[in-house]
Amino acid sequence: MKGWGGENLDQSLRIWTCGGEIVSAPDSYVAHMWRDGSEKTKAKYKLGAGDAVKNRARAVKAHLGDWYKKTLSFPSFKSWQGQALDTSSITDSFSDLTCENFEWYLQRFKYIYRDAGVLPSEVFQIAAVEVEGSSLCLELKTLGWTNFGHDDEIVLKECTDTHTQPQSQWWHGSNRLENGSCCGSLRAWNTDQCINGRGVSTGAEKVPTHTCNLDSGKEVSLTPSSDDGEELLLKVGLKDNCISIEKGSKLLTVVPCKDASKWLKRKPFTPIEYEMLSSETKAMWGGDN
Repeated sequence: MKGWGGENLDQSLRIWTCGGEIVSAPDSYVAHMWRDGSEKTKAKYKLGAGDAVKNRARAVKAHLGDWYKKTLSFPSFKSWQGQALDTSSITDSFSDLTCENFEWYLQRFKYIYRDAGVLPSEVFQIAAVEVEGSSLCLELKTLGWTNFGHDDEIVLKECTDTHTQPQSQWWHGSNRLENGSCCGSLRAWNTDQCINGRGVSTGAEKVPTHTCNLDSGKEVSLTPSSDDGEELLLKVGLKDNCISIEKGSKLLTVVPCKDASKWLKRKPFTPIEYEMLSSETKAMWGGDN
């Protein structure tokens, strides 16, 4: 690695796939000395612009195989599209070991990637039914690629016909239910934001999102509003409340489900990260709950 950045990815993936395991010690304390600019703590190396991102890109390419293509869709990695990255200093260090591939890693942690919906089989828009003069979809309000860990809210925006921009208008099921299966909430694709169904009550002036809690249980669900199953209700929390459009506006609110707006899944597709799974894994993930 050049200086720092990416070593955590390399070390953890190498340990798991090459026969080791990582365990936590909840009662341990680790002190980390931060560099303060003094001669005593001054770094003995220079880190160039972009070196930390390049380190992460190299670590990902060395370990993820075809899933590296997925990472190139993220802004910080796009500059490496079509460029050669030398990963030999990483791969040579474990070339004499018997290591598993990244799909093995996804299987090893399927309770996260499958059961908590981190690697979805379907991504879709959530479009409002019968909004006069426009086609409106749910979208994260202020999502940027640097605000992970911060809360947001959902708003109504004109539906896009491409899933590349804005990606914050595309959703999938996420988070485990109490029985360990997916899904207890809806997550904005390629983000850490889930609709916070327990953070709203009837008459709420906005519908918040929060950092996904993979074990949240029942927060938000798309449920059929009638027997035909096409029109859906966007149910929140454990009571009979639903996300709705405020009459005479394009604002969201929460009302009793019997009075709520209807929604449709729009333009569903299978994302590249799921397509890359082998047919054996897809079959197992579809039937092994």
